[in-house]
Amino acid sequence: MQFLVIAKIIEGTSWEKVLPYIKSKAEKVWEFYTTEVVRSIHYLEDMSGVVLMLEAENLENAQATVAEFPMVQNDILNFEILPLKPYTGLETLFTK
Repeated sequence: MQFLVIAKIIEGTSWEKVLPYIKSKAEKVWEFYTTEVVRSIHYLEDMSGVVLMLEAENLENAQATVAEFPMVQNDILNFEILPLKPYTGLETLFTK
């Protein structure tokens, strides 16, 4: 199952608190990317967080995966996880 994860730096968090976790965050993302748990990652344009496409069996597993990120463990990021399902709206184009 796919999940859209929106992770944002908690408002009021200083860059001094964020910077020590940049490398460990990247390492964890790379670990999940190479094991096909994270399918894609993008910065938000204002650099206040990231958007991930995540693969997991269910919502609980997705939450557990996101909880492994160092910035989540150190109260730097809040995240929202949105379960996704395939879009079937195009099917109406082919019904007779």
